[in-house]
Amino acid sequence: MTEEKTKKVRSKISVERHYLPTEERTNNFNEVNLGYLEREEVIEECERCYQCFKKSDPEVKPPPCMKYCPTHCNSREIISNFLDGNIEEALKIIYEHYPFPRSVERVCPGYCQLHCTAGKKGDPIQIPMVKRYIVDNFDLPEDYFECEEDIGKKVAIVGSGPLGLTVAYFLRKFGIQATILEKLRVVGGMMSLDIPEFRLPRSILNTEIENIKKLGIEIITNKSIDKSFTIEHLFESGFHAVVIGIGTQKARWLDLPGEDSNIIVEALEFLRKFNLKEDLPNLKNKKVLVIGGGSTATDAARVAKRLEAEVCILYRRKKEHMPAGKSEIEDTENEGIEIKFLMNPKEFQCTEDQVQGAVCQLVELGEYDESGRPTPFPIENSDIKIEADYIIEAIGQDPDLTGFNKNKFETTVRNTFVVNEKFFTSVPDVFAGGDCVIGSKSVVHAVAHGKIIAEQIRDLLKEAKN
Repeated sequence: MTEEKTKKVRSKISVERHYLPTEERTNNFNEVNLGYLEREEVIEECERCYQCFKKSDPEVKPPPCMKYCPTHCNSREIISNFLDGNIEEALKIIYEHYPFPRSVERVCPGYCQLHCTAGKKGDPIQIPMVKRYIVDNFDLPEDYFECEEDIGKKVAIVGSGPLGLTVAYFLRKFGIQATILEKLRVVGGMMSLDIPEFRLPRSILNTEIENIKKLGIEIITNKSIDKSFTIEHLFESGFHAVVIGIGTQKARWLDLPGEDSNIIVEALEFLRKFNLKEDLPNLKNKKVLVIGGGSTATDAARVAKRLEAEVCILYRRKKEHMPAGKSEIEDTENEGIEIKFLMNPKEFQCTEDQVQGAVCQLVELGEYDESGRPTPFPIENSDIKIEADYIIEAIGQDPDLTGFNKNKFETTVRNTFVVNEKFFTSVPDVFAGGDCVIGSKSVVHAVAHGKIIAEQIRDLLKEAKN
């Protein structure tokens, strides 16, 4: 009797990730998304990959996951090598794109996943979770700490966020000395200050920062650009190039009546006070209103919920228009946080003789704007009062250019630096990248800029040396 051959059918459904049960999240900040825990789970998920254009010339036709990743990381080859048992090669591909992938893969929106071919007929491959499993469960690549011979040049990097850390890492790999200047007492930028531990555990981030420092990178904290310490001073002290990676640290405000009340705070300030363990109000059993629809809004709401507040998010468009990631929105709602859509604040009532809160208007959506989302318009006579003991605004932020000479640096109306295609600013030998150039984006965008800037500086300094 001959054995019947069966054709293996590729599953359209992703292997489920592991999550901290909702009932266990209350009053603690343990990591919520646990990813994949077993190698068999990852193998099963990887076997769903179509290996797009594997037989074609990758220079002509890269797979969608590679094309749409800001770093152009070839996830197809990572998956292929993992399935073949070539773990070292898979690690090499990951680390050649970013030096702290354990942190990146926990907070990346997954642009690769959004364009995954498998997603056209079912669930996309959970690419960030696959890469996260690999970097969580296997050691650093063998050549992680290997650097080229020192070329006798040094570069100053302003800001220790994802851009600054990436630039410093790749500069050292290229044999160039790197010194990071950080204005605060903690290193990591938005990864340390703005993202809560339930999304990015500090132990993981700090371990990756320590690994980067071991390459011989100097990090000076409590040091910022100001009137007494300028970009010019850096060049005078012997640096051959300067990189600006200050992110977006200045809050935008709604500029509404009553906004000067002490019960209204900006989301970044709220998150940073919490992450730095500074003074925060007692929110237990208090009504907290968060205004905004991005990751900062959902992060602030989820922190307030864990501080035992009754939390509600107000967003002026529909759920599908929220800038926050899909999983972040799902986690927010699963944790019992209500999101009110198509509603916008009109004014705040925060005086002692009034019931505190926000007067809001219902809105209707019109034509799509330059952001690719519909423009909200208020509906007349639709006022609704929402009570709140504490109001958190999370409507965006811009770079804080205090200390930078705006007569020398060309900037936009949003206070972002104008750069050319090689990330040169209008000041010679000064580069800028990340959020302070493109506005608030993801960690992976800053990482992508960081590697390009390091390569540009390498070429610039080696040419000068010759």
